[in-house]
Amino acid sequence: MITNQREIAGAPTEPQRPTSVAEERRRRAETILSNRVDRSSQRIGTLPPAAVQELMHELSVHEIELELQNEELRRVQLELEASRALYVDLYELAPVGYCTVGDSGLILQANLTAASLLRVPRGALIKQALSRFILMEDQIAVGDVVDVGKEHAGVVEAISVRTIRLRDQAGAVHTVPFSEVTSVKNLTRDFAYAVARITIPIGEDIDRVVEILHEVSEELMADATLRPLILDPFDYQGVDTFDAVSGSVVLLVRIRTIAGKQWVVGRAFNRLVKIAFDKHGIRPPEPAPTTIVVQPGYSDRAATEDATLQRRRA
Repeated sequence: MITNQREIAGAPTEPQRPTSVAEERRRRAETILSNRVDRSSQRIGTLPPAAVQELMHELSVHEIELELQNEELRRVQLELEASRALYVDLYELAPVGYCTVGDSGLILQANLTAASLLRVPRGALIKQALSRFILMEDQIAVGDVVDVGKEHAGVVEAISVRTIRLRDQAGAVHTVPFSEVTSVKNLTRDFAYAVARITIPIGEDIDRVVEILHEVSEELMADATLRPLILDPFDYQGVDTFDAVSGSVVLLVRIRTIAGKQWVVGRAFNRLVKIAFDKHGIRPPEPAPTTIVVQPGYSDRAATEDATLQRRRA
């Protein structure tokens, strides 16, 4: 206590560098107290005993207040640590997937459930775009025929949080995680087209063939079973391919149908086209002849080799 009084009274002391927050606070408090004493031009040694006793009392009370404050801070710190541990447990072990996303749309943090649901390692989720794992609303539905890339195509049988289940035309089931879906091609949304590419010989009258195809489309519409499936029975697109080497011309025709019925209508149209072409004598293009140049004496050598081979087999 005598040392403290000498320090307050202005006794010279060596400046020490504070090594903690508490020491820094102590130094600042002593400086403030010293300034207050200096402003009043008083020293502890010149104060009456009653004033010194009152000052000591105030210092003791202040010391107790600081201890109470420290205890309160320690209690709050423990509560915060307990809350943080509880938050981490709830976040990590929650039955719902959580992702923290930045302003740029990249995933900054994800819990274990999110990684499990997306079937992606947790570390691989970080810095990934969240949009990569989200299928836009109303893109596909159960019963649609879709192509989601990587040779995965078929009828949608089920959609879960993690996967899409497809069944292809051969009956094979494709279970595709959303993380592997790079694009969605819906073949049964709103309407569709049955596309026919009609190959005819290069010498055929194109206008005549188009007229025959138009008659075929009228015959198609006359079918009571197929008529409700067709929205536009004939949409001639023109000459799609002209190949002088093979001697063929390809005409492109489209039939607009309701969604999912383009295959039924297309098969029926192909059947009627075959019947109509047979009726009007339109034959498929003849293959271009191929000329093979044979060296003199090649036939004799080939016959000799064939005979030798037959003797070896016998």
